[in-house]
Amino acid sequence: MTDQLGEAKPVAAQGNTNAPVGTEPPARGRGLAMLAMILAVFMAILDTSIVNVAVPKMMAVFSVSQTEIQWVLTAYSLVVGALIPITGYLGDRFGYKRVFLYSVAVFTIGSALCSAAWSNNSMIVFRIIQAIGGGAVMPVSMVMLFRMFPPEKRGMAMGLFGISVMFAPAVGPTLSGYIVEYLDWRLIFSINVPIGIIDIFLAATALKEYKIENPGKFDLWGFVTSSTGLATLLYGVGIVADKGWNNTEVIIFLSIATVCLIAFIIIELIVERPMLDLSLLKNFTFTLTLMISSTAMVILMGSLFLLPVFLENVAGLSPIQTGLLLLPQAIVSGLMMPIAGALFDKIGAKPLAVIGMIITAYGLYLTRQLDVTTPFSTIVGWLMIRAVGVGLVMMPVQTAGMNTVPMHKMGQGTALSNAIRQVSASFGIAWLALMFSNQRIFHSAAMSDQMNMFSASVQNNISQIQSQYMAVGQSFGQAQSSAIGYVYGQIQLQATVQAMDDVFYMTAGLALAAVVLSMFLKTVKRPGSSKEHVVGE
Repeated sequence: MTDQLGEAKPVAAQGNTNAPVGTEPPARGRGLAMLAMILAVFMAILDTSIVNVAVPKMMAVFSVSQTEIQWVLTAYSLVVGALIPITGYLGDRFGYKRVFLYSVAVFTIGSALCSAAWSNNSMIVFRIIQAIGGGAVMPVSMVMLFRMFPPEKRGMAMGLFGISVMFAPAVGPTLSGYIVEYLDWRLIFSINVPIGIIDIFLAATALKEYKIENPGKFDLWGFVTSSTGLATLLYGVGIVADKGWNNTEVIIFLSIATVCLIAFIIIELIVERPMLDLSLLKNFTFTLTLMISSTAMVILMGSLFLLPVFLENVAGLSPIQTGLLLLPQAIVSGLMMPIAGALFDKIGAKPLAVIGMIITAYGLYLTRQLDVTTPFSTIVGWLMIRAVGVGLVMMPVQTAGMNTVPMHKMGQGTALSNAIRQVSASFGIAWLALMFSNQRIFHSAAMSDQMNMFSASVQNNISQIQSQYMAVGQSFGQAQSSAIGYVYGQIQLQATVQAMDDVFYMTAGLALAAVVLSMFLKTVKRPGSSKEHVVGE
């Protein structure tokens, strides 16, 4: 049944009495339920990044090219993105606990199959199975969390929940690097199996069932258009970094995505029971928090993607060394999550968002000094400053937006917000990677133009380098070619460093733009109470 606010009452397990609306599970029960959701979300998010480091090993084992192995990564992200919109309906229709249990089970089975894959094609199929389970875990968990906790306690709950969201993508490369280098690469999949089995039993015991008695007719065309639109959009944006915006394949996929998403919007506005209620976007606070958190995702995911490129290709670190260098920021982010959640419950999201984004901008501004001579300890310090800022922003802002969504629309709200953040993360990686590539070409051309190969100073430098090569036994012609190649390599190195610095300048600017957006967060009244609940300030 639903109450007058439209809130779905929790459905008790068979043989038990339904708990009334607003009744909270015992603290111990909530703790175990939180643990079950955190474990599942951590595994699902971890598998979006943990595979990256193992790609070269899988290429060798399966004897395939980079293009072929890329589908092992792409298939997972596309399926997750395509399934997110339907999770709200599935939870309302079949019950969120049931959907969660099935999702974890499918993810666990998919992980076991991935660990036993015998070819690249079988791995792709098994990754799709894994993604079918993993795609539903995050939005379904958020709905159950918001139903478990009243508004005044959701900040801390979301802070604890956010540990897995922030920690998983950052720790993935470190964990994967260690497994690939010292153990068996198949462990990156099989390690999920025992954890998944434990989590299923834990969730079955601790979670309460929630569903809506009359969720309405399934919005088939809304699902078809949204899934097709999101999958083609994510794929099209994902290949932009390699092929550019003007590439025919990119244009085709983005055109299909545009047509499908426009059709989806039209369908959702005219059907009686839309799969995603787009009227939620009329909610000022909800939409504003989506804009802020999406900006944070662009900053976070773009930097996580590009910084390893610099550390491995320019600084010469191994994958596991790169992972260990990035690990402290992940730990800081995880520690900041419950702190930010507790602060949100006391002071609201606005001060946390403003201060957090200012700290983030400052950390990014410092990182724009990155060079090949920068001590690793300094890089770690810069990244930890950024992690403090992002940690203050992410979960409080997201909680502030979701607190304004009516409880009976919570499933659609979490699905909509997760879909937008998924697209934002993909867009951030593609946009910043393409910007990095273009700026590197620009700086390389600019430095080459400034360097007159016929000037006396340049010729003198080349002659000195040439003499050093001749001193180790190269002939005059070989030494001259080596000297010119060395000078060209230094130009490319400096161009790469300057391009990376340009990216940090841009992301610092985005963080400042998010500061301005955060200023517009405002206070709303808690539903069912005359007392104001500080959501935005």
